[in-house]
Amino acid sequence: MSLGPTDDKRPDDHPTLGALLQAARQASGLTVQQVSATTRIRATLIHDLESDNFGSSGAAIYARGHVRAIAAAVGADATPLVARFNAERGGPPPVPVGLVVPVAQLADPSSFSAVLSGRHTVAREPRGPRWGTAVAVAAAVLAVVTAVGYTTGPKGNPADLSARPEVPNSASPSPQAVRTPDPESVASKPAVTGAQLRIRAIGGASWISISNASGTLFEGVLTDGKFKDFTDPARLKVIVGYAPAVNLNCGGRDSGLAGTSRNVRTFFCSASGLIPA
Repeated sequence: MSLGPTDDKRPDDHPTLGALLQAARQASGLTVQQVSATTRIRATLIHDLESDNFGSSGAAIYARGHVRAIAAAVGADATPLVARFNAERGGPPPVPVGLVVPVAQLADPSSFSAVLSGRHTVAREPRGPRWGTAVAVAAAVLAVVTAVGYTTGPKGNPADLSARPEVPNSASPSPQAVRTPDPESVASKPAVTGAQLRIRAIGGASWISISNASGTLFEGVLTDGKFKDFTDPARLKVIVGYAPAVNLNCGGRDSGLAGTSRNVRTFFCSASGLIPA
């Protein structure tokens, strides 16, 4: 059915739908541009609708939606206006009682158009949930989960105990488990050769100087918690500015603090240990 302008001449007591829309807009005191801004409908379409030219809106569903939007914008009741539109231009086919259209099919524009035209086959609404099927599926899932649990052997499952290696009890070892190593097979610690020094600042900072026969290796401030390592084939000379804050370890033997006084202390570190100068 065409949505174009009608050529029917109506008596004044039976105005057309376009005339009703125009009268409602004028009664609200709104202009076409104001209604267009509110409804987002182009002003040209509003002029066409008020002139009973519904073809410019496209399909009937769009023109019907424009009528509803304009009625809401001007504060008019959309129900009689839409009823007039359906009577003059043809309304949507009624949906049979007890039948529903699947949402997945309505998402397809082609299916939606088919529904509006009455050519779409709708699916019957299910009367209720199929509890028998749901219970059967739940039982099958539970059986599969149980079978997988026994196969993989989760923590605490008896199936997992067979796969765990036996751990001997360390509290009461058997005589066969304790063996005395052969002295010939024990690697002895290599002898300390040359000077090996570790100097660490503890409880404060101190100026230090480390040198060997060739010259100064380090000279500066060692801050609290920091340490430095030095080695030399023969001997190292160590000068400590603040002895109570410096710990010395020479040749793998901890010598403790460099001193308890604030005086400058000097040491020599060699393979035999730390010797005060």
